[in-house]
Amino acid sequence: MRRAPTPREPSGLPQERRPRGCLRSDIGSQHPRANRHRLGRCPLRTEREGRTAGSPSSTAVHTTPRSAARSGTVRLPDRTAGPAGVLLDLDDTLVDFSGASPAALAEVLGPEADLTTWMALTDHWYPQFTSGQLSYQALERNRLAEMLTLLGRPVPGTAGLDELDARRKQAVESRLRLYPDVLPFVRRVRAAGYRVGVLSNSDGRQQRRRIAGLGLGPWLDAITVSGESGLAKPSPESFFLACDRLGTPPGRTVHIGDSLDNDAIGAQRAGLTAVWLRRETPDGSPAPAGIAVVTSLAALTH
Repeated sequence: MRRAPTPREPSGLPQERRPRGCLRSDIGSQHPRANRHRLGRCPLRTEREGRTAGSPSSTAVHTTPRSAARSGTVRLPDRTAGPAGVLLDLDDTLVDFSGASPAALAEVLGPEADLTTWMALTDHWYPQFTSGQLSYQALERNRLAEMLTLLGRPVPGTAGLDELDARRKQAVESRLRLYPDVLPFVRRVRAAGYRVGVLSNSDGRQQRRRIAGLGLGPWLDAITVSGESGLAKPSPESFFLACDRLGTPPGRTVHIGDSLDNDAIGAQRAGLTAVWLRRETPDGSPAPAGIAVVTSLAALTH
């Protein structure tokens, strides 16, 4: 795919706080204040607005010894031993984003707009958001402008790009649905005394809007989004911050998500219990030792 040169960020953008650097994922399982250790860039796979869930990368995370993928039940920490929590990724963990996106993209950009290309463009631009070079709004503009170019369409100015992308996001959000196991799970674990939070790599306003629109808000004790905190998964600090907000130590917190690298391996390296949620039937591909694999939230027991 042709890669456009990295533009400077448009001036005067209204923007939320930018992540100011991708953070090392091998710092350890200590629990410092979450904003320490802002180190240099590293490639991140975006949680959503396009990313192949659980896709492998070339980074060192895959040097972890592996065993066959394990699918079964996972027991949450014993509540009688003190506060315990559950952190959840949002898109394609709680919300069926991948089911909503293809039709929304086709509705706004036409049937020739390929979701795979859109996801690849997201993978290209997202590290520049997490490193602080671009705001999330600039990422969205750049991605859409390059998609239009690849489709042979004229690229409008800033206002036109914003209007077109707003239509796309509205089309996506009108189609978003919670997976059937989500509300029964969060109700069950909240009733059992567990604290429940979301940890998401994305734009804060967008994710909070989705959470509110889908009725998840009342069931959550904390929401942590990279676009607001400046800390993105898989950095340990993003998990430490989410645990701080949830009020539970990493060693008594379970993190569940659909991304092997960002969710499962990131959580494991931060000292949390890591659960890789693979809603499709696991194909037997290897998973790192110590990471549980489930196909449904119903597999988590207490």
